Amino acid sequence: MRSIWLGSKIIYQYSLDDLQEKLQISKVTALKLVQSGKIRGQKIGRRWWINEEDLVAFLEGKSESE
Repeated sequence: MRSIWLGSKIIYQYSLDDLQEKLQISKVTALKLVQSGKIRGQKIGRRWWINEEDLVAFLEGKSESE
């Protein structure tokens, strides 16, 4: 996990390894969730990063269109 300062707000981001550990899933499954768009993420260089709010939205069952 890493944190990014944006003005007065801190954004927490998780890597695929963090996602795998948090959700108790395989790395392949974590990658598939991100690549399919079920969990919103961004690829920076060779690594995927998932914002904490996007992970929470996935866990709550909210879609991107809501």
